Amino acid sequence: MFRRKLSIVFCIMLCFSIISFGLISAFGRKPVDVSKDDIVVVASIYPVYLITKNLCDGVDGVHVVNLTENLTGCSHDYQLTTKDMLMLETADILVINGGEMELFITGAAEKLSGVTIVDSSMGISFLSGNAHTHKEDSFDPDKNDKKNNSADMDKQSSNTQKNEGIDVHDTEIHSSINGHIWLDMVRYEKQIAAVAEALGKIDTAHAEQYFANAERYIMEVETLYKEYQKKLAELQDLEVVLFHDAFYYLCDTYSIEVLHGVDLDAESALSAGELAELADEVRFHNVQYFFAEEATGDAAVQLAGETGSSVIFLDPITSGPDKLDAYLTAMRQNLDLLFNCCKTKK
Repeated sequence: MFRRKLSIVFCIMLCFSIISFGLISAFGRKPVDVSKDDIVVVASIYPVYLITKNLCDGVDGVHVVNLTENLTGCSHDYQLTTKDMLMLETADILVINGGEMELFITGAAEKLSGVTIVDSSMGISFLSGNAHTHKEDSFDPDKNDKKNNSADMDKQSSNTQKNEGIDVHDTEIHSSINGHIWLDMVRYEKQIAAVAEALGKIDTAHAEQYFANAERYIMEVETLYKEYQKKLAELQDLEVVLFHDAFYYLCDTYSIEVLHGVDLDAESALSAGELAELADEVRFHNVQYFFAEEATGDAAVQLAGETGSSVIFLDPITSGPDKLDAYLTAMRQNLDLLFNCCKTKK
């Protein structure tokens, strides 16, 4: 009888240990193979994750994590989960895009203890954008644990800052800045340089590796940029309608004129009146192309059916594979699609 009771107690303790380990792993604590002297770098969204991943490639003792790894939509709609909060508490460095792309983290970031925040947009000018307004509830782990799937504006800010517990409040979010700067390769190169400089100052022991990785990555981006610079020269003054704010930066790069911008998410649509008005405008200006993201491109397809225009589905690079060359691959695909526009431009 005693042995039976002992066996039951042992089984209960074993189960408890397994469950506890699973919870710690699931909620983003430092993995077992990360020593106390290692550095955990958390990147806020996919584009800056790719920058950080490239810069930290081959650097011993530095681990890079994507905070919003399952994000498939607009980061303005994202809400922090319990896993995210715990991940942030264990981070040493938080790399953000800037340009008000991480408003979902603002309240929490202000209270982070001992985390150095690196703003990749330091010194980079932004295009103005459509305002996003979202009323968020108080932080509720049960609700939020499910992942939420043109004038330049100079921004002056410090690239790194120290922040000291986490508190999430009811908040109404506004953003009139277009923060999708990574869709402009020149601006993206500046982001790479800014993050490398900040990492080198924070982790001086590996500064040379960060700078070498930055030089390599910037060169790869620059090579792609120059390859298409002449190819896409014919797009200058082409008039288009955009269905995603991110593509303003592609248009700005290649002097494409944006006749109209429609910023819709997966759950919104144009009214019949708006559709008719926009269709008249498209016909009047003889607009050939609409630039849209496939996931939210229903309105573009509908309007194209009304006007005979073509929909070009571009990648805003807000999500994708976990590969060092993911940005270069996605951007090349975008540029190839733009080049096809050159060949069929009337």
